[in-house]
Formats: sequence, C-alpha cells, structure tokens
Amino acid sequence: MSLLEKITKKQTPRAPRIMMIGVEGVGKSTAGASMPNPVFVCGESGLVGPQFADIPSFTPENWGEILQFLDELAANKGDFKTIVIDTLDWVEPMLYSHVCAKNGHKNIEDFGYGKGYVVAQQEARQLLMRLDRLNADGMNVLLLCHSQIKTVNNPVGDNYDHFESKLNAKISGIFREWCDCVLCARFGMYTRKDGMRSKAYGGDGRIVQTTHSAAWDAKNRYGLPEVMPLDMAAIMEAITQGQPQDTEALKKEFAGYIKGMKPEVAKKAKEWLESGKWTTQQLAQKVNSYRVKQNINVTEEKKEANNG
Repeated sequence: MSLLEKITKKQTPRAPRIMMIGVEGVGKSTAGASMPNPVFVCGESGLVGPQFADIPSFTPENWGEILQFLDELAANKGDFKTIVIDTLDWVEPMLYSHVCAKNGHKNIEDFGYGKGYVVAQQEARQLLMRLDRLNADGMNVLLLCHSQIKTVNNPVGDNYDHFESKLNAKISGIFREWCDCVLCARFGMYTRKDGMRSKAYGGDGRIVQTTHSAAWDAKNRYGLPEVMPLDMAAIMEAITQGQPQDTEALKKEFAGYIKGMKPEVAKKAKEWLESGKWTTQQLAQKVNSYRVKQNINVTEEKKEANNG
C-alpha cells in the first residue's frame, strides 16, 4: 500500500489544550476551577480562598513529583476531566533545580551562556509528553502563567511593549507551540486624553484576547472571537462550536444572525456572505462572535431578572 493513499482531509476533534497568560489577580485560578471536573497541580502554595474549598489539588515538592503525579493520573484519572497547572512560571524553578542537580550544577547559568535553558527545555518535554498522554485520553489541559510586560526590539520600526509569559523564552516557546489556544487574560480598560495626560478608565471587566497582536501573545485554532469575557464556560462552548464544522450549516447560522442586524450592517454582511470570498475558518470566527454576543445578552437578561 502506498503511503500516499493515507492522505486525508479530515480533522480530528480533541480535548482543548489551553495556555492562559494573565496579569496578577485577574482570575486565572478561578478560571481553572470553573473547568469541567478539574484537578490542580499547584506550583504555588496550593489554592487559597473559600471558593477553592472543594477543588482537588496536589502541591509537589519537586519536579520529579510532578511527573510522577501525572503518570499516576494517567493510570487512574477517575472522574477528572481537566488537568490545571497553576502556574507554569512557579513550576519553572523546580525544573531548573532538577536539571542542575542532575548535571552537578548549582545554578542554571552555570551551564554556560544559554546552555542550561536548552537542557531545561529538553526536560520540560517530559512534562509535555505526560500532558499529551492525558489529553489523548480526553482530558482538557489548562496551563496558567503570570504575564509580564517586555520591550520588543522591532527590526522594522520603533520598539514597543508587549504582554508575554514570565517563563524563559525557550521554555515558553515549547508550551505555546503545543497548545491549541494561548489566551491573554487582562482587565478591560481604555484610556482617554485629559489635557496633556491620558487617564485609564474601566478595569472591572475581565477579558481574554484570543489572537496575536503587537501588544500581547495569543493564538487559537478554533476561530474564536478576538475578545471574549474571562468565562471558561463560554470559552469552552465557543471552542466546541469551533471544532470541525459543516460550512453550509455555518452559512445558515450566520444568515440567521444577519436578520437581527441593523439594515446597513446587514447589507454588508449579506454581501460578504454571498461573495464567497472567505474561508470556513473566517466564517466560523464571525459565527462564534455572534454566539458569544448572544450568550452575553442572555446572561445580562438573567442578571436583570434576578435583580428585579
């Protein structure tokens, strides 16, 4: 049999692999706790707060215990449906300690310029292999990470500031590549000129950015809206809807949303849909945007009803 005969066009749906980069206090752990039947691996001092009283968690003392725990979980995952690492940048020092002890060094820098991080990167793949095994068995994977603002050296223009994970770039890279989604969680804010100065407003709402920009690291393979509320139930629903779908069904659904648009917007949307100058992924992204808006409206209506 020729290997060419094994070429297919189908996509294989699987449980999501998500990395969430977020500012301190934005609600990363809370987001993890709202995932389906989660179990936490805590790089920090466990889950603190009454909202986590019933959330199963494991706090390892070293890198080896993390790998052992994931091996045991793979052998007997019980009712758990999501593995949450909280947070990767707090697990990172355990990785370095393990690599240094294994190679007879006191510090990751003792390997020589940049070499220690290359060795650590290879060891980090041991974690990815175990997460991959759990994911292949149907478990969602959510990797939480604190963010930092870093200046990017722009070769074609002015330098600029950028939200990215606190992980070393080599370590961060392999996790970002492996994940289907990298979400940047932040507080929704805007600025307005007040004389010579700009003032910040908002900051109460929590949002996630789902696509890359100069200002933050993000990506997704599901056609998610560019901005979503930090609501894992809504995000997971949008991801599920963004799995391989029938193009005709998407067209029919989008046509239904057009009916509820303002006339001038509806006219442009209808022309765009009928032009056929779009990919299924682009259509799925637009449909997902309206699904999210619809969910938000329903949620707001419920809140008003409850308050009334």
